[in-house]
Amino acid sequence: MSFPKAHPGLRIGQAGSELLCEMFVDFACPYSRKLFRAVTDKSLLSKYDDKICFVFHNVIQPWHHQSLWMHETSFAVKMMKPSAQLAFWEKLFEEAPNYYDSQIFTLSRPEFYDKMAVLAADACCDDGSEKDTFKKEVLQWLIPPKQPGGNFPEAAKALGSSPDDDENALCPLTRQSIKFHRKRGVHVTPTVFFNGIEQGNISSSWSGDQWKEFLDGAL
Repeated sequence: MSFPKAHPGLRIGQAGSELLCEMFVDFACPYSRKLFRAVTDKSLLSKYDDKICFVFHNVIQPWHHQSLWMHETSFAVKMMKPSAQLAFWEKLFEEAPNYYDSQIFTLSRPEFYDKMAVLAADACCDDGSEKDTFKKEVLQWLIPPKQPGGNFPEAAKALGSSPDDDENALCPLTRQSIKFHRKRGVHVTPTVFFNGIEQGNISSSWSGDQWKEFLDGAL
């Protein structure tokens, strides 16, 4: 098997709907942030999430070197606590300006990972001791392996493959998500597809009312 049991992206709404809105976004992209926050606004989701399946797909953009590390952290949350994915994505996009290129230029990879692990724990846990445990496990997913087969060899079945001995445990999801958006021809973020057709008219600057007009037309 060379595919994951669950797609690394974030799925919201009616999973069995014939209406599928796919949005390809990058955590380090300010335009992705605008689109994500517009679509996940509670007044919009509450109107459509029982009619439309919304999927946010991870797009790692290489010109933002921290993009990989941000997406890796979302993969860790996906593996550890799937029910907290939306809370983490919301928290990460909310705080994203603190992690743009000029803000983190001097940070090392371990320093950045530590910040991401703290953010994930804050978003996914309430209790202080639980946060500390959660942070430590997130870091185990992110750091280089301490043993052949990775730090979580039991995860290979869910991931679809095992990382190489010098890769962190999330590398299979990283490769799969990149392969997925390349096969779809996605280059810029955000890019939106509705029922498989790219919607080039949709702008990251769209307001909630513009989104509602578009989605009403799709129903």
